[in-house]
Amino acid sequence: MRPMTIPKPDLPAFLAVLTGSYLVLAPRRVGESDVVFSELDDDTPVELDFVNTVAPPKTLFFPSRETLFHIEGARRPSLHLPGSSVATGLEASASESPVSTGLEASASESPVSTGLEASASESPVSTGLESSASESSVSTGLQASAPADKPLAIFGMRSCDATGMAFLERFFAGRGFEDDTILARIRAALTMTLACHAPGPDCFCVCCEGGPWLTSAFDIQFSDLGDRLLADVRTAKGEAAVGAASTLFSPAASEDLDAWSRQVAKVDVAFERRSYIAGGTKRISLGQIPQAKWEEWAEDCQDCGGCCFVCPTCSCFTVTDRQTGDDSFDRERVWDACLYEGFTREASGHNPRAAKAERLKRRFFHKMSYQYIDVMGRHGCVGCGRCVATCMGGLDISTLLTRIHDECH
Repeated sequence: MRPMTIPKPDLPAFLAVLTGSYLVLAPRRVGESDVVFSELDDDTPVELDFVNTVAPPKTLFFPSRETLFHIEGARRPSLHLPGSSVATGLEASASESPVSTGLEASASESPVSTGLEASASESPVSTGLESSASESSVSTGLQASAPADKPLAIFGMRSCDATGMAFLERFFAGRGFEDDTILARIRAALTMTLACHAPGPDCFCVCCEGGPWLTSAFDIQFSDLGDRLLADVRTAKGEAAVGAASTLFSPAASEDLDAWSRQVAKVDVAFERRSYIAGGTKRISLGQIPQAKWEEWAEDCQDCGGCCFVCPTCSCFTVTDRQTGDDSFDRERVWDACLYEGFTREASGHNPRAAKAERLKRRFFHKMSYQYIDVMGRHGCVGCGRCVATCMGGLDISTLLTRIHDECH
C-alpha cells in the first residue's frame, strides 16, 4: 500500500473507528513528565511529543504478574488435568514449595508497577486458557481464566519497543515450543508505531538497529510531519485498519515524502549517546574481559532488578502458587530477574551463580554474545535507554559497553 497521510486533528476519529474491533491504547501523559499507554477517553488527549513510555509495551502482552489458572481442592489425594490421567503434581500446599521466589506478594505489593496489575479476569488480553469455568472439569478443580473480548491496537509504540516485541515473539515461539498464552496476544494485536522525531539523551537505538525508523515489526508506522502524520502501511492488518477510516486518509504527495526524508536525516545525527556494540559483543563472546573487571563492576550493582524489568526484551519469569483460600490457589507467572541471587538457586540449595560478578557476566552474555545472536537473530538490546535512566550503578547496556571499550583493550 502506498504511503498515506492523515491530519493530526483526525487522529482521534481514526482511533475511535478501531474501537469497534480492538481495545485501543495510546500514549497519555500522567503528571508532568511520565507517559503511559492507556485506553482512549475524552478527557486526556493522545500524546505525540514524548521520548518513550515509562514501562515498555511488553507489559501489555507479558504482564509482571499473571494468573494462569485457579485451583480448587488442591489438597485432595490427586489432581488431574482435563482429559489426562497423569497427576499434575499440585497436591502440595504452598508452604511446601521448594524455593521462594521473593515475589509472592500481591500485585499491589509488586516492586515494579506496570499499570496492568488487574486480575486475569479483568485483563483485556487473552491468557491462552480460554475455556470458561463451566467447561472446566469440576472433578479437577481447575478453572481457566476468562477469554479476552478484543485484541489490542496500540498506537504510538516507539520503534525500539516494536523491535523488542518482535524479539519477544521469537523468544516465546522458539526452541520447539510455543507459549500460546503470550503469542496469541502479540499476533492478534495491531501495532502502530510512531517514529521518533527527537531522540532523548538516553536513547541509542541508532546503534542497535532498533530505530528510529523501521522496515518491519509493525502494521502501520506513523511519522510526525508537523500538522499531519505520514502512514507507512506494511501488512494486511494495517491496510484493513486504514481502509476502515479511508475518508480520513489521503495518498502522500511528493512534498510529504521529501519532508520525511529530511526528518530522517536530521534525527539520525541528533543522537547524543553512542554505544560500542560490535566491540563489546566481540569481547564478551570471546571471553576477553578479565574476571577482575566483572568483580569490580559488580560492586556497583544494587540487586534491584530494575534494568531487567524496564527492558523491552527481558523475558525471565518464575511460576508460583499463591494461596487464595483454605483449599484454593492461583497459579501465577511472575517476572524474575537474572541479577537476583535466587534466580539460579537449585532445589538442593546449590547456587552456581551466587557471586554477583557471575550474575552480571551472565546477563551481558545473554544480551550481547554471538552465541545468543545466533539463536535469536539479533542481540538483546534495542537502544530504548530505559536501563540508562533506571540503573543507579552505571551498569546499563550503553555505559558498560563503553567501559568495556575504554578499560578492556
